[in-house]
Amino acid sequence: MEFYIVPTPLGNPEDITLRAVRVLKEVDFVVCEHHKEYIRLAAELQIPIKEWIECQRKDRESCLEQLNDFLSAGKTGALVSDCGSPVFEDPGFPVLRYVAEKHVKLISLPGANSLITSLQLSPFEIRSFYFAGFISQKKGLREQDLKKLLKRKEWVILLETPYRLKNILELTQNFAPKRNIVLTFNLTLPDEAVYCGNAKEILKALARDNKSKGEFLLMIEGCK
Repeated sequence: MEFYIVPTPLGNPEDITLRAVRVLKEVDFVVCEHHKEYIRLAAELQIPIKEWIECQRKDRESCLEQLNDFLSAGKTGALVSDCGSPVFEDPGFPVLRYVAEKHVKLISLPGANSLITSLQLSPFEIRSFYFAGFISQKKGLREQDLKKLLKRKEWVILLETPYRLKNILELTQNFAPKRNIVLTFNLTLPDEAVYCGNAKEILKALARDNKSKGEFLLMIEGCK
Protein backbone atom coordinates (compact mmCIF):
# COMPACT_ATOMS: atom_id res chain seq x y z
CA MET A 1 0.00 0.00 0.00
CA GLU A 2 1.26 3.48 -0.88
CA PHE A 3 0.49 7.07 0.04
CA TYR A 4 1.50 9.94 -2.25
CA ILE A 5 2.56 13.54 -1.56
CA VAL A 6 1.31 15.43 -4.60
CA PRO A 7 2.21 19.07 -5.38
CA THR A 8 -0.52 21.09 -7.07
CA PRO A 9 -0.11 24.24 -9.23
CA LEU A 10 0.67 27.54 -7.54
CA GLY A 11 -1.95 29.17 -9.73
CA ASN A 12 -1.66 28.12 -13.35
CA PRO A 13 -3.27 24.66 -13.78
CA GLU A 14 -0.91 23.89 -16.68
CA ASP A 15 1.91 23.47 -14.15
CA ILE A 16 0.58 20.13 -12.89
CA THR A 17 2.83 17.22 -13.84
CA LEU A 18 1.66 14.24 -15.90
CA ARG A 19 2.61 11.95 -13.03
CA ALA A 20 0.58 13.99 -10.54
CA VAL A 21 -2.49 13.77 -12.77
CA ARG A 22 -2.06 10.02 -13.11
CA VAL A 23 -1.70 9.53 -9.35
CA LEU A 24 -4.77 11.66 -8.57
CA LYS A 25 -6.75 9.55 -11.05
CA GLU A 26 -5.56 6.25 -9.57
CA VAL A 27 -5.71 6.77 -5.79
CA ASP A 28 -8.79 5.81 -3.80
CA PHE A 29 -8.93 8.94 -1.64
CA VAL A 30 -7.40 12.38 -1.23
CA VAL A 31 -6.48 14.30 1.92
CA CYS A 32 -6.84 18.01 1.18
CA GLU A 33 -6.52 21.32 3.00
CA HIS A 34 -9.89 22.69 1.83
CA HIS A 35 -12.22 20.41 -0.11
CA LYS A 36 -13.51 23.23 -2.33
CA GLU A 37 -9.97 23.81 -3.64
CA TYR A 38 -9.52 20.09 -4.33
CA ILE A 39 -12.84 19.92 -6.18
CA ARG A 40 -11.94 23.03 -8.20
CA LEU A 41 -8.57 21.51 -9.15
CA ALA A 42 -10.15 18.20 -10.16
CA ALA A 43 -12.64 20.06 -12.36
CA GLU A 44 -9.85 22.07 -14.02
CA LEU A 45 -7.85 18.91 -14.69
CA GLN A 46 -10.97 17.00 -15.77
CA ILE A 47 -10.21 14.11 -13.43
CA PRO A 48 -12.65 12.18 -11.20
CA ILE A 49 -13.28 13.56 -7.71
CA LYS A 50 -12.28 10.88 -5.22
CA GLU A 51 -13.40 10.40 -1.64
CA TRP A 52 -11.78 13.19 0.34
CA ILE A 53 -10.74 14.05 3.88
CA GLU A 54 -10.38 17.69 4.82
CA CYS A 55 -7.37 18.32 7.06
CA GLN A 56 -7.20 21.60 8.96
CA ARG A 57 -5.30 22.59 12.10
CA LYS A 58 -8.47 23.02 14.14
CA ASP A 59 -9.80 19.51 13.44
CA ARG A 60 -6.82 17.18 13.07
CA GLU A 61 -8.24 14.40 15.27
CA SER A 62 -11.26 13.90 13.01
CA CYS A 63 -8.99 13.89 9.97
CA LEU A 64 -6.73 11.20 11.44
CA GLU A 65 -9.71 9.06 12.45
CA GLN A 66 -11.03 9.11 8.87
CA LEU A 67 -7.53 8.47 7.56
CA ASN A 68 -7.22 5.42 9.79
CA ASP A 69 -10.47 4.02 8.38
CA PHE A 70 -9.24 4.39 4.80
CA LEU A 71 -5.82 2.90 5.52
CA SER A 72 -7.33 0.01 7.50
CA ALA A 73 -9.45 -0.77 4.45
CA GLY A 74 -6.28 -1.01 2.34
CA LYS A 75 -7.04 2.10 0.29
CA THR A 76 -4.34 4.13 -1.46
CA GLY A 77 -4.33 7.89 -0.88
CA ALA A 78 -2.70 11.19 -1.71
CA LEU A 79 -2.06 14.41 0.18
CA VAL A 80 -2.55 17.75 -1.59
CA SER A 81 -2.51 21.33 -0.33
CA ASP A 82 -4.49 24.26 -1.69
CA CYS A 83 -1.53 25.15 -3.91
CA GLY A 84 2.09 24.14 -4.28
CA SER A 85 3.96 21.45 -2.36
CA PRO A 86 2.26 19.85 0.66
CA VAL A 87 3.67 20.34 4.17
CA PHE A 88 5.05 23.74 3.11
CA GLU A 89 3.22 25.79 5.77
CA ASP A 90 0.03 23.74 5.55
CA PRO A 91 -1.48 21.34 8.12
CA GLY A 92 -0.40 18.16 6.34
CA PHE A 93 2.55 17.03 8.48
CA PRO A 94 0.50 15.06 11.08
CA VAL A 95 -1.05 13.14 8.18
CA LEU A 96 2.34 12.05 6.86
CA ARG A 97 3.59 11.17 10.34
CA TYR A 98 0.49 9.05 10.95
CA VAL A 99 0.87 7.30 7.59
CA ALA A 100 4.53 6.54 8.35
CA GLU A 101 3.61 5.14 11.77
CA LYS A 102 1.24 2.75 9.98
CA HIS A 103 4.21 1.53 7.92
CA VAL A 104 2.62 2.68 4.67
CA LYS A 105 5.13 3.57 1.96
CA LEU A 106 5.35 7.34 1.38
CA ILE A 107 6.11 8.57 -2.14
CA SER A 108 6.84 12.26 -2.75
CA LEU A 109 6.27 13.69 -6.22
CA PRO A 110 8.27 16.73 -7.42
CA GLY A 111 6.37 19.81 -8.45
CA ALA A 112 5.50 23.46 -7.90
CA ASN A 113 6.98 25.25 -4.91
CA SER A 114 6.63 29.00 -4.28
CA LEU A 115 9.93 29.21 -2.37
CA ILE A 116 12.06 27.74 -5.17
CA THR A 117 10.23 29.77 -7.81
CA SER A 118 10.77 33.00 -5.84
CA LEU A 119 14.47 32.26 -5.33
CA GLN A 120 14.86 31.77 -9.07
CA LEU A 121 13.18 35.13 -9.77
CA SER A 122 15.28 37.06 -7.25
CA PRO A 123 17.73 39.59 -8.75
CA PHE A 124 19.96 38.88 -5.75
CA GLU A 125 22.02 35.71 -5.40
CA ILE A 126 20.54 34.07 -2.31
CA ARG A 127 22.89 31.25 -1.34
CA SER A 128 21.69 30.81 2.25
CA PHE A 129 18.30 31.50 3.79
CA TYR A 130 16.11 30.80 6.80
CA PHE A 131 12.51 29.86 6.11
CA ALA A 132 10.35 31.30 8.90
CA GLY A 133 6.92 30.82 7.30
CA PHE A 134 4.14 32.70 9.06
CA ILE A 135 5.00 34.75 12.15
CA SER A 136 2.59 35.49 15.01
CA GLN A 137 -0.65 37.35 14.32
CA LYS A 138 -0.59 39.05 17.74
CA LYS A 139 0.89 42.55 17.66
CA GLY A 140 3.42 42.24 20.51
CA LEU A 141 4.62 38.77 19.56
CA ARG A 142 4.63 39.72 15.90
CA GLU A 143 7.07 42.58 16.49
CA GLN A 144 9.27 40.37 18.69
CA ASP A 145 9.31 37.61 16.07
CA LEU A 146 10.33 39.98 13.30
CA LYS A 147 13.01 41.75 15.36
CA LYS A 148 14.56 38.37 16.19
CA LEU A 149 14.46 37.24 12.56
CA LEU A 150 16.05 40.47 11.33
CA LYS A 151 19.13 39.69 13.44
CA ARG A 152 19.90 36.63 11.31
CA LYS A 153 22.78 36.86 8.83
CA GLU A 154 21.09 34.83 6.09
CA TRP A 155 18.06 35.96 4.09
CA VAL A 156 14.75 35.44 5.92
CA ILE A 157 11.80 34.07 3.98
CA LEU A 158 8.26 34.74 5.20
CA LEU A 159 4.78 33.89 4.06
CA GLU A 160 1.98 36.33 4.79
CA THR A 161 -1.70 36.81 4.10
CA PRO A 162 -2.69 39.80 1.94
CA TYR A 163 -4.38 41.68 4.80
CA ARG A 164 -1.24 41.49 7.02
CA LEU A 165 1.36 42.13 4.33
CA LYS A 166 1.28 45.93 4.67
CA ASN A 167 1.83 45.60 8.43
CA ILE A 168 4.89 43.39 8.10
CA LEU A 169 6.42 45.73 5.51
CA GLU A 170 5.78 48.71 7.78
CA LEU A 171 7.44 46.90 10.68
CA THR A 172 10.41 46.05 8.47
CA GLN A 173 10.61 49.70 7.43
CA ASN A 174 10.79 50.67 11.11
CA PHE A 175 13.30 48.01 12.18
CA ALA A 176 15.47 47.64 9.04
CA PRO A 177 14.72 50.45 6.59
CA LYS A 178 17.73 49.84 4.31
CA ARG A 179 17.42 46.07 3.86
CA ASN A 180 16.89 44.68 0.37
CA ILE A 181 13.57 42.88 -0.02
CA VAL A 182 12.15 40.67 -2.75
CA LEU A 183 8.38 40.22 -2.84
CA THR A 184 6.74 37.82 -5.29
CA PHE A 185 3.05 38.15 -6.06
CA ASN A 186 0.64 35.60 -7.65
CA LEU A 187 3.36 33.38 -9.07
CA THR A 188 2.53 31.65 -12.40
CA LEU A 189 -0.63 33.72 -12.93
CA PRO A 190 -1.10 36.39 -15.64
CA ASP A 191 -0.67 39.20 -13.09
CA GLU A 192 2.51 37.72 -11.59
CA ALA A 193 4.86 40.42 -10.30
CA VAL A 194 8.23 40.67 -8.55
CA TYR A 195 9.01 43.72 -6.39
CA CYS A 196 12.53 44.58 -5.25
CA GLY A 197 13.83 47.36 -3.04
CA ASN A 198 13.56 48.43 0.59
CA ALA A 199 10.30 48.23 2.54
CA LYS A 200 9.31 51.83 1.83
CA GLU A 201 9.82 51.41 -1.92
CA ILE A 202 7.83 48.19 -2.04
CA LEU A 203 4.93 49.68 -0.06
CA LYS A 204 4.76 52.52 -2.60
CA ALA A 205 4.89 50.09 -5.53
CA LEU A 206 2.11 47.91 -4.12
CA ALA A 207 -0.11 50.95 -3.56
CA ARG A 208 0.65 52.19 -7.08
CA ASP A 209 -0.24 48.84 -8.65
CA ASN A 210 -3.17 48.22 -6.29
CA LYS A 211 -1.80 44.81 -5.29
CA SER A 212 -3.81 44.09 -2.16
CA LYS A 213 -5.29 40.66 -2.89
CA GLY A 214 -3.21 37.69 -3.93
CA GLU A 215 -0.55 35.21 -2.83
CA PHE A 216 2.69 36.74 -1.51
CA LEU A 217 6.13 35.47 -0.51
CA LEU A 218 8.55 37.84 1.18
CA MET A 219 12.37 37.55 1.24
CA ILE A 220 14.33 39.95 3.47
CA GLU A 221 18.09 40.42 3.29
CA GLY A 222 20.06 39.25 6.30
CA CYS A 223 21.87 41.43 8.83
CA LYS A 224 25.31 42.44 7.57
